[in-house]
Amino acid sequence: MNAQYDAIAEKYQSTRASPLRTYIEAHTFLGLIGDVRGKRVLDLACGEGFYTRQLRQLGAVRVVGVDISPQMIELAREQERRESMGVEYVCADVEDLACQGEFDIVVAAYLLHYAKSEQAMMRMCRSIINHLPPAGRFVALNENPDQSVEQYAGYAQYGFNKTVEQPRRDGSEITYWMVSGRELFKFQACFFARETYERVMHAAGFRDLVWHPLRLAEAGIEAHGASYWEEYLSNPPVVGLECRS
Repeated sequence: MNAQYDAIAEKYQSTRASPLRTYIEAHTFLGLIGDVRGKRVLDLACGEGFYTRQLRQLGAVRVVGVDISPQMIELAREQERRESMGVEYVCADVEDLACQGEFDIVVAAYLLHYAKSEQAMMRMCRSIINHLPPAGRFVALNENPDQSVEQYAGYAQYGFNKTVEQPRRDGSEITYWMVSGRELFKFQACFFARETYERVMHAAGFRDLVWHPLRLAEAGIEAHGASYWEEYLSNPPVVGLECRS
């Protein structure tokens, strides 16, 4: 998956300012992660370091960001050079990531649905487990496995849309189309059933797995009104995920 993000790194970075990512994505993800003061955090699929830096600002004592895309990691390192926060960045595939030490929390805003197969997802999960102590937490945002094929539409007003390869089965390719300014770009993920995620994660050693709905910040209602969010929240394309090692 690295080549696709090398080609769109700056365009993808520009979408961070969208209302969805500000008032729902970030609000949900950081809310699920919770208090990181004094903790060690490993941020997988960190992209250009958007959440990696925020976690350091929120008081984490050590933060390491990992991404498969060299271009994304270069954007992250450029920001670290401009404003040093003591964040470490590693360019690597999570499936065969060398041990970076032990962390209290491993987080990932979009990782598991990039696995090309159940076996690849298992390698990701084992890599995550290897970085956690007993009862360590893994918190993620993930493709929503409960959407029907008919629900893969209706997001145009939010600046993106998605389609899925049919017949849909585990490993079917999902294509996201997003707008950056006047440019349209795309990237791919993969569909897996909820049962597949849970089976793989339990087999890897995770327990207490909980799926969390998206959360909307009150500031989002104040900025755009409640009706703006209704279509998105009634058909969420992603969900939160939390479990323990």
